[in-house]
Amino acid sequence: MSKHVRIVVKLRKENEAPRIAHFTECILQQFGLSGGKGHVQVCLKDNCLEISDKKFAESTEVFVKHPSFCPVLHISQELIAKLPEDIFMRGVDVGAAVVLESCDGSILLIRRARHLRIFPGLWVPPGGHVEENETLLEAGLRELREETGLQLSPKDCVEGKVELLALWESVFPPKLSVGLPKRHHIVVYFHARLVKGLTASVLEDRLKFDPGEVDACAWLDRNLVTFIANCDDEDDLSPSSFEHLPKAFRALVLDEGGKQCPAELPTAPLFRIHSDNEDEDERVSTGTKFALQQFLMLPNHS
Repeated sequence: MSKHVRIVVKLRKENEAPRIAHFTECILQQFGLSGGKGHVQVCLKDNCLEISDKKFAESTEVFVKHPSFCPVLHISQELIAKLPEDIFMRGVDVGAAVVLESCDGSILLIRRARHLRIFPGLWVPPGGHVEENETLLEAGLRELREETGLQLSPKDCVEGKVELLALWESVFPPKLSVGLPKRHHIVVYFHARLVKGLTASVLEDRLKFDPGEVDACAWLDRNLVTFIANCDDEDDLSPSSFEHLPKAFRALVLDEGGKQCPAELPTAPLFRIHSDNEDEDERVSTGTKFALQQFLMLPNHS
């Protein structure tokens, strides 16, 4: 098995030597993307995700965004001085995640186990860290397999390919009002549209999720995905907006004996926006909502 190494972000700015991004640097701000979104060039090379505002050898253009409340955009020098040294020096990590679409148009989300230190209880696409000598896509598909038991490859996808979808700048905790930053990532989202025969029902029978990282999995239909994507964490929708939606959705969860079983879960937490209330930790992550928005804009989905 490949060694678990930390893949970090390297900045390639015009007229400057490439350098490792610092933990407290807002990546979008470094490239003058003051509106919180824009396009950059990326390439994974020598255990670094190189990001630039200019085309370079082997780079790919991709859309990137962060929320207006991004902690590293707003952090003060006074707060930076309070960061533990191991956090201050750790750089910006890289993760890969797969927005997996069944052939009948449903999207797979997992709920992160409650005991995890980072983003516990959040609904996200399968994903995680990148290992040494892996491509970003290989990392995404490996994490999909490890977290859900689904062993898939590009040959299982329409036209035999998995598409790069977008990048998201992620910080945990997600707001300074919750606490000092502990993790800073660039998350690379892919979209995999599966071929005929790989329906949500067929794939649900193949799910065998890892209870160490996941405590629920669900295939969500387009209607539900669309409303989740519209629940922007910066623009709360009124409860009446969801009155026509089902009150519950089907998921696979763990029973008291630790066995996987089907269950009906309440829909309301999927529409919850981020708050400082720790009792309301179950929600769809802000980055996931962004990825779903990008998915819905793809040809044949808009």
